[in-house]
Amino acid sequence: MGSHYPNLEEFCGDTIVVRPLAAVLRASKQTVSQVQPRRSGRQRNSEQATSANTGRAMVVYVEEPQTLEEALGSENRKQWHEAWELEVDSLIRNMTWVLTQLPAGREPIGCQWLFKRIDDGRFKARLVAKGYTEKEGIDYNKRFAPILRFNCLRTLLALVCEINWELQGMDVKTAFLQSELDKIVFMDIPEGLYTETSTLEAGDPMVGRLVKSIYGLKQSPRAWYGRINNFFLDHGFQRSEQDHSVYIHRFFKVILLLYVDDLVITAPSIEDVLWIQTLLHEEFEMTDLGPLMTFLGMEIRRNRDTGMLHLSQQRYIQTILEPYGMLNYLTVSTPADTHVRLLKSAPDQQTDTANRKRYQSAVGLLIHAMIGTRPDIAFAVSAVSQQNSNPGATHWTAVRRIFRYLSSTKRLGLIYGSGLCARYTDAD
Repeated sequence: MGSHYPNLEEFCGDTIVVRPLAAVLRASKQTVSQVQPRRSGRQRNSEQATSANTGRAMVVYVEEPQTLEEALGSENRKQWHEAWELEVDSLIRNMTWVLTQLPAGREPIGCQWLFKRIDDGRFKARLVAKGYTEKEGIDYNKRFAPILRFNCLRTLLALVCEINWELQGMDVKTAFLQSELDKIVFMDIPEGLYTETSTLEAGDPMVGRLVKSIYGLKQSPRAWYGRINNFFLDHGFQRSEQDHSVYIHRFFKVILLLYVDDLVITAPSIEDVLWIQTLLHEEFEMTDLGPLMTFLGMEIRRNRDTGMLHLSQQRYIQTILEPYGMLNYLTVSTPADTHVRLLKSAPDQQTDTANRKRYQSAVGLLIHAMIGTRPDIAFAVSAVSQQNSNPGATHWTAVRRIFRYLSSTKRLGLIYGSGLCARYTDAD
């Protein structure tokens, strides 16, 4: 899109009076953001990438800016600027909000820009609402939306290998902006945008009344799921009763997995895949990702000539080791010490809140690896997770041992293949 913006006249008047202000942002420092985003004290992780033997690019370290001003002042200002422009364009094109006066007795929620370097190398900017300030019953009623389970993904991958089906990925651009809210929500004007105030009296607060759902709102996932669920049902798909994120079209033999705005599509032929991709493009703004290479933090390497597929979390494991200083630790060959039995801490040895939260966070990261592609750490993770309420030094040692084991086995994963069946047992 470059520096060219669409004609904004059609968005004026009663619809929207918001104009991008990027070129002079840093020079003028005139923004309308009333609430500054919270700053995290932790060290931000740099972008990681896998090694060349996985068929992807080598490591490229890109510091992710925390504000729009940082983004436009960084070494990658051009890429961040283009990503920001694309997001602004989507907000305007989807009529995300209308400019209005804040009613008496209502408080607007804040918002902030987030910048992220995606695994495939893309720069992405996103406007996120501060949904933690929403009030139940006023800003939203229900917020539950189903989430795809890992075992459904693994089952599908095994099926794809067995019958040699096509496996493609798609991404919905600004998915939440394409679904409407059922409650009235007011939001501050985002940083970097300004409004024309000629139609409002001086001093009147100007806010955006959200028409479409936006990332960060508690009810946005539910609103988006309702929209795309109706789309699939209207086009002849049947939703699985076991997992409401799985859709099957029995005539075209297309199977779809949905995880928020990410799609996995598999079918016997590329023509069947193109059929549903065409329908999706006609209804939503989509990105074709080609053959599925990554999904939910997992790397997928497939060789159709041999009928083999390797599923791993090498990059994810690399990223969780760094915050805990385990990248260069002495590695071990097993995830648990068979000579140590983990016991609960004594009642008079209560840990502090910060230590307990850090321990629970570490265990949560390990659980994600375990349910994804690393069943070999299941027993060890189960043992340390039982100590979440009051972890002690011995429990931390056990957690670090699992990290040390993962450090030496990052490339291990699951292998699926046609006719491949391996069994192991350890019976006394």
